[in-house]
Amino acid sequence: MDVAVSSPWDDEFDPSAGARSTLRWAHENGASTLGEAYDMLEQLELSNDVPEVLGHDDTVDDVREELEVGIGIVGPDALLTTLL
Repeated sequence: MDVAVSSPWDDEFDPSAGARSTLRWAHENGASTLGEAYDMLEQLELSNDVPEVLGHDDTVDDVREELEVGIGIVGPDALLTTLL
């Protein structure tokens, strides 16, 4: 019996480029799970990295909303290495 392996980024959760960039930033700064990346959003917000990570079109609040959706779909323990 073949079982299809679904991607953590399924049709229900398709993050923007800004959210993906934020996840990479969080991973580079020590986060290993989606929940940890979410918890680091305040740190990002207070850092000078926001324009570098998000560009000029996205906001931390937009990314926060996207990651909340992702946590609801794949859970806070989803590994960033799997999601990236």
